[in-house]
Amino acid sequence: MKQTGLIKRIIEAVGLDDGCVKGKYTPSESKPLVKDVHGHAASGAFSYSSVVGMLLYLSGHTRPDITFAVNCCARYMFCPKHSHELALKRIGRYLKQTSDRGMVMSPSSDVCKIDAYPDADFAGMYGHEEHTDPACAKSRTGFIITFAECPVLWQSKLQTETALSTMEAEIIALSACCRELFPIIDMVSSVTKSVNLPIGKTTMNVSIHEDNSGALVLSKTLPPQFTPRSKYYAIKTIWFREEIFKRGIQLQKIETNEQLGDIFTKGLTRVVFEYLRKKILGW
Repeated sequence: MKQTGLIKRIIEAVGLDDGCVKGKYTPSESKPLVKDVHGHAASGAFSYSSVVGMLLYLSGHTRPDITFAVNCCARYMFCPKHSHELALKRIGRYLKQTSDRGMVMSPSSDVCKIDAYPDADFAGMYGHEEHTDPACAKSRTGFIITFAECPVLWQSKLQTETALSTMEAEIIALSACCRELFPIIDMVSSVTKSVNLPIGKTTMNVSIHEDNSGALVLSKTLPPQFTPRSKYYAIKTIWFREEIFKRGIQLQKIETNEQLGDIFTKGLTRVVFEYLRKKILGW
């Protein structure tokens, strides 16, 4: 699945359609994109909001690899600075490097296999953003849900509440992932029944892959029980912990370097980025 026409429009919109501009191997830098209050004003060489709109459409359909970078730029759509324009151009240079690429759909033989990979970046902008900005202490949620090992839904966004620990940030990300995962499970269950799809003894093989041990322990703990460190926010987790138990969803520990959700939470080095992109997009 490719959107080469839209990619070409984006490259032309940011003025990268000449042959002199080199491509980039990653869509964002490793350091976070901040508000840059005292930075230079935007040059206005292109319509910032228009380019962001096109990138949001592209990242939401066939290019999950740019989702994190696009979401960071979209936060400043109504007050962009020159640094934000440069961030958009970096995405454009990455798309120019990979303009002929898209999403390779290679479904597994287990057509009823659903996997979710929630992840969080705890206070990722702390120390980079202005200390007076409440957003500097916000964590970022990122997750991807696959069906038969094909990506069907992914997301990257700042959390609305301030997490006080890595475990709490991971639990908030897991909760956000479950809100999208449960309707997908219901839809797949309904469709498989309507088309008489043979699914064997089990209705579905659903797994949530978590790389934080504390979040994994709490998620496996049946309500109303909770762990000592989660007592001040455990009540908010009861709804999805009950659903996980009722639906028979497997909670599995996964190594951090295998966590697909990591690509949606922070800017990664080229080696790590290309490894996760290969697992998600197939190239």
